[in-house]
Amino acid sequence: MQQLTPITNVEQLQEAFSHNKSWDAQYRLIIQLGKKLDAFPEQLKLEQHQVKGCESLAWLVIIEENGVYDFKMDSDTRVVKGLMKIIWLIFQGKTKPQIEDIDYQDLFAQLGLLNHLSPSRANGLFAIINTIKGVNSID
Repeated sequence: MQQLTPITNVEQLQEAFSHNKSWDAQYRLIIQLGKKLDAFPEQLKLEQHQVKGCESLAWLVIIEENGVYDFKMDSDTRVVKGLMKIIWLIFQGKTKPQIEDIDYQDLFAQLGLLNHLSPSRANGLFAIINTIKGVNSID
């Protein structure tokens, strides 16, 4: 697999997955995406920011400014970081109504993402998304 070209939106994400059809190639893509996740400040790695339901250590900070949401995320595993980057691409910069309207399960089906994730990893993925979709409780 060649060097990852910048993926900045869902359409580019779909294109990247369509060019990497095998699960091995998609797995490498997910890990490469994780390397592109913005740095997460160590001082935010607090229990209150930990995602409950994630088997790995995962942190999520949600910031709302003028009705638009920004997400800071990190994990101690490369795959979860990659999945977080996918989540970030889906939800970043959206308003609460836009977040509520996103059919992430359809997108995951298009990507074939859930076909190969272990149940615990899928549960962690959904725990992050459920936290984002419940944006009523912003830090």
